[in-house]
Amino acid sequence: MANGIFNTFGTLTKKEHLASVQNETNSNSLVLENHAPFPGYHGLTVPDSLEPDSLFAITKLMHKEHVIIRAIQEIKKRLSFDFDATPCALTLRNEKRNAIRFKKLKYARVGEVLSELKEQGLIFRKAKKVSSYDTYIRVMKFFSLEKVNEIIYKDADNESIFYIKIPFLIRWNSFEKLTISCKNNSEDSNFDAALASIVIDKEIFDFVRIYDKNASMEKLDNIKKKYYEAFEKM
Repeated sequence: MANGIFNTFGTLTKKEHLASVQNETNSNSLVLENHAPFPGYHGLTVPDSLEPDSLFAITKLMHKEHVIIRAIQEIKKRLSFDFDATPCALTLRNEKRNAIRFKKLKYARVGEVLSELKEQGLIFRKAKKVSSYDTYIRVMKFFSLEKVNEIIYKDADNESIFYIKIPFLIRWNSFEKLTISCKNNSEDSNFDAALASIVIDKEIFDFVRIYDKNASMEKLDNIKKKYYEAFEKM
C-alpha cells in the first residue's frame, strides 16, 4: 500500500448489453462491444466518443486466466501504445465463453493487438453477426482502492466508482433482487450496481460496486444502509 492506495486484484461481476462490433477493427475475429457500460445509471455515463468504452474479443479455447494475463503482459512490452486488457467470462448463445475485455483501445488497433496475442498462442473465434443481448460478465482485474471507512472504499482510478463491503457473497440473481429492493426504497435510485470480490490484506472481501457520477457520502451511506437492511432479511 502506497499513499493510502491499495493496489490489489479480484473479480467483478456485472450484467451488460453486448453486440458484435460495428466499426472496422482490422481483424477477422469475433469482437463484441458494449454501448451502455453502466445500465443501472441513467444519464451521461461516458463522453460522446468515436471510440469504444469496452471491447470483448471471444477466445475459441477456454484459456486459463493466468495464460491470458501473461500474454497481455508480454505484448505490452512490444506495442508502442497503451491499453487496458483483462481476462473475463461471459455467455454467448447460452454458452459460457472466455474472452478478453479491452478498454482504452481504439477500433483501428484491435487487429494489431489480437495478432500479437495470437503469436502468444491465444486462439480467437471467427467474426460473425451477434445481435444485441444481455449477459453476465465476470472480469478478473486489478483494483486501486482508497479506504474511506471500514465499509466504503473509493476507486483511485475513477472518481465515480465506490465499493461497499457486504457481509457475504451472494448469487447474482439474489443480488439483482436486493438491488431492485434497495432502489425502490431509496429517494435517489440513480446508480449502477455490480458485485466484486477483492483481496485486501490477504483476505477476500465481497463488495457492491457503485457507479454514480454525483455520489455523495450521504448517498453512499444510504445505499449501504438499504443493502444491509436487505441482507438482514435474507
